[in-house]
Amino acid sequence: MKNAIVARIGEGLATLLPDVVCTAFARQLAERNPQLLLEALGPKLNRTPSLDTMPFDLAPTAPLQFEDLAGLFASTSLDHGVIAMTVRQTAYLFGLVRRMKPRKVIEIGRYKGGSTVTIAAAMAGQGEFWSIDIGEKEARLHQRAAARTFDDEIRDICNRFGLRVTLLVGDSRAIQVETGEVDLVFIDGDHSYEGVRNDFERFGTRVRVGGAVLFDDACDEAMFHTHSESVGKLLTEIVAAGSFRLVKSVNRLAHIERIR
Repeated sequence: MKNAIVARIGEGLATLLPDVVCTAFARQLAERNPQLLLEALGPKLNRTPSLDTMPFDLAPTAPLQFEDLAGLFASTSLDHGVIAMTVRQTAYLFGLVRRMKPRKVIEIGRYKGGSTVTIAAAMAGQGEFWSIDIGEKEARLHQRAAARTFDDEIRDICNRFGLRVTLLVGDSRAIQVETGEVDLVFIDGDHSYEGVRNDFERFGTRVRVGGAVLFDDACDEAMFHTHSESVGKLLTEIVAAGSFRLVKSVNRLAHIERIR
């Protein structure tokens, strides 16, 4: 109901305001938050890819290799594809998981499931993998009358290739999941300071000594200011506290290791 009201207000303003004012708004939005502009453009251009429409250019076999996941990525600058991370970030995540051979992994925030499938493919059907998502973003951005949700698509592709993941729907501030100590946590959920701090305190601190926590949108890319200031602030505080060290930043992705 709320989304429908907001949409009607937006349509009304767009009808009443002259083009020059709408153009000024669009330019300001492009400066402040280009991601929102791209999300608004995508459906108009029929570019709303999901796992159901992800191409496999080479006939894949299990276990999935990184080249099998190329269809996750955007092919134009107007679309983020199934996954919003860059190729470098995704390759780093895939390679780290494959090298660590983790027995237990937690993901906070999965949206269309690009990072979820990447992690599950790198785990190759081994270990336990919990993915937590509130489901709110799908409802807000894709008010589609589709019978299948993004989670349906994730389950299908995981079943197809023998990948293991437990998809949990709920608020990461309150959801209860017993995991014990884990090897790796990937955090890409609520980007507010309170939200990302909650995700780290509730789940990131479950990582064993020598284990990894990865934050998306924690660092700037080489040419652009692209990180979330709240995520970057928390990352600085975590490293300064002394229990974790920064291993590497790859584009917007930050990898920290628990050292005590």
